[in-house]
Amino acid sequence: MQGFEYPTEPHARRHGPSGYQDYESYRDWIRDEFMFRCVYCLHREQWYDRGATFNVEHFLPAAANPDGKLEYGNLLYACATCNNAKRDILDVPNPCSIAFADCLRITESGEVEALNEAGKSLVKKLRLNSDKNLRNRSRWMRILAVIQQSEPELYRECMAFPDELPDLRTKRVPSNSRPESVGNCYFALRERGQLPKVY
Repeated sequence: MQGFEYPTEPHARRHGPSGYQDYESYRDWIRDEFMFRCVYCLHREQWYDRGATFNVEHFLPAAANPDGKLEYGNLLYACATCNNAKRDILDVPNPCSIAFADCLRITESGEVEALNEAGKSLVKKLRLNSDKNLRNRSRWMRILAVIQQSEPELYRECMAFPDELPDLRTKRVPSNSRPESVGNCYFALRERGQLPKVY
């Protein structure tokens, strides 16, 4: 089901900002980094009001790793539900170290199937198959399947990048180990006509 496929490769960081004094300052970088969707459950900003729905998430919680609180390589993008479920859990697989498609698969019913021990850890600790999560995921899958056939323009709207993309070229960042990456942020790709209509 398009929209609910986990990445087949570990996530390779595209950007390298550093030096902010507040981890929320990385928000637009992280949004662009992880394609405006939750790394754990794959729900997209496009489906919600992003304001309070998505969080800058610390892979290693700041309480256990204070030095990583402002480290870009420790930050992920997660919906509030997954972020709250993960909280202070230290031993879940890192999407930058392991391909989640090797761990997880979403079935036609919307259930997240664990394919290995890492997948079992993700499903259990993040409660990916809780009644609420399963109900919401199944609903979105059914909606997308119906509108893909009957309302293709609405389907493209739901599966497109958000309208408001951050232009990372305009960001004032104290330091950036990958300054060339801003030219390939999704805003710049849209400007050049290279942004896919759906993803």
